[in-house]
Amino acid sequence: MMRILLRYAVLPAVVLFVAGCTGAAIKTSPVLQAMFKLAADQYPEFGDDASTESLKEAVKRNLKYLDALKADYVFRYGDDTYTAREIRDSLLYFMSILDASGGDSHMLNKSIREAFTVYKAAGSDGLGKVYYTGYYVPVLNGSRAKGGRYCYPLYALPKDLVKSEGGRVVPYYTHEEIYKGALAGRGLELLWVDNRVDLFFLQVQGSGTIRLDDGDVINVTYAGSNGRPYRPAGKVLVDENKIPLSQMSLAAIKKYLAQHPEDVDKVLFSNPSYVFFRESKESAIGSTGVSLVDGRAIATDKRIFPQGALVYVSTKKSEFATDESVTGQSALMRFALNQDTGGAIIGPGRADFFWGGGTTAELQAGYMKYNGALYFIVKKRK
Repeated sequence: MMRILLRYAVLPAVVLFVAGCTGAAIKTSPVLQAMFKLAADQYPEFGDDASTESLKEAVKRNLKYLDALKADYVFRYGDDTYTAREIRDSLLYFMSILDASGGDSHMLNKSIREAFTVYKAAGSDGLGKVYYTGYYVPVLNGSRAKGGRYCYPLYALPKDLVKSEGGRVVPYYTHEEIYKGALAGRGLELLWVDNRVDLFFLQVQGSGTIRLDDGDVINVTYAGSNGRPYRPAGKVLVDENKIPLSQMSLAAIKKYLAQHPEDVDKVLFSNPSYVFFRESKESAIGSTGVSLVDGRAIATDKRIFPQGALVYVSTKKSEFATDESVTGQSALMRFALNQDTGGAIIGPGRADFFWGGGTTAELQAGYMKYNGALYFIVKKRK
């Protein structure tokens, strides 16, 4: 997506997904060590709760990112560095041992211990505690023309946005000002949708899919923002004791606003940030510039973690009843690719898991607020 994706819990907010960056080597934080190397007897027990086919497709797409880099482009893993060529070869070798294991977990773990170096994200405590949130691809109903229920515009990027010498957008019209007509009549309307709250969360996610009234399906993705800070809508509702912090989720926000339309302006306008869109041939483009595979990508702080890296996610996912209420949690154990980044995903203790599109993905992303661990996997040098 070139995306911004959602963190609708209260504190983590939004992730900005901008186009793939191939210009400069990733730098480590001057304050925090991003990850540390594990001894073989410290490796986790690797397993995977999703299809091998989805992982193969994710790796295939990730190779396009690595192939676009210079072979000697350097990625940093803790105190060690690896070239883009080494990361590419590492991914290919990993897939070969995955195939050779034939689904035998013991064989796969033995091969990883023998052939791969594993690093653990330092986490927020320096010991590996990583807080996971989730994001997804929203689906909205829309039209190319304003009319009837289709009265909420998606705006293209205005030409009069100005960037400072540092590359930041000079603060432009606020969300409230734009909603009230600051850009009306300038021909910037890309599409029109039928739900204001869903449009708000499309902006938080940064990209999505629009099902048009003529039967067409359009992907839209992040084109830029108004340079205003993002403030999570859920914070207003928690601060005013409208929703308990323990119950905060995307579903809870949507339900509250549906039941209290008089509060919609206050809640949505509390976030001055506004996102502009463009049409895209593909859905869910991450910061590496490739399309993400559902359940096989994460977003991290790209200043300290290597993009395009093979990772292992160890955390939890929610279990739901037929009425979509949460009944409990179960383990989420998954190989994935570090293919995205975001403005609210900062430091070694944060990661954002990409669930994909659809109702289940929206539910999982909306309730994902779990601690866990994050590992980076690279083939050993001979």
